[in-house]
Amino acid sequence: MIKLRNLTAFLIERRLVQPEQLDSWAEQVSLPLYWKPSEQGLHMGDMRYRAVIVLERFTDHPGRLMALVGSWLEVNDPHREDDELPAPLFEIDQLDPDCADVELQLEFIEPQHLAEDPTGEIEAFGKRWAFVPFDLWIAHDGAVTDGRTDR
Repeated sequence: MIKLRNLTAFLIERRLVQPEQLDSWAEQVSLPLYWKPSEQGLHMGDMRYRAVIVLERFTDHPGRLMALVGSWLEVNDPHREDDELPAPLFEIDQLDPDCADVELQLEFIEPQHLAEDPTGEIEAFGKRWAFVPFDLWIAHDGAVTDGRTDR
């Protein structure tokens, strides 16, 4: 749940509330299994979960919180529309005119990958595998060559 961990750290760094007033966790975790071979090993599936972040006694401007969340998503989860993930949901419990408890709910999808490893603890398809954190790098430009040099 890397995205939840990173968003939580981002919000703590912005000092919207004291660190002890911010809590986060994951709910409704599912993992449809795909088992697709890839260059890095085996794409096991895409973990989908609801991230919940609670800010207690929030007194800052709500627009700032929304802008920070939106900008983080734009940079760190830019394919949300492609995955048809719903917009972030902000639930507000107004404590007094200047203070509220805020619950932020978002859905995330994170790919899960295995790498072939003779000593790995995971057995599938007659091989042994190890779980590996995976960062997806996508080439935006490329060229095809035949390997020959001009003479």
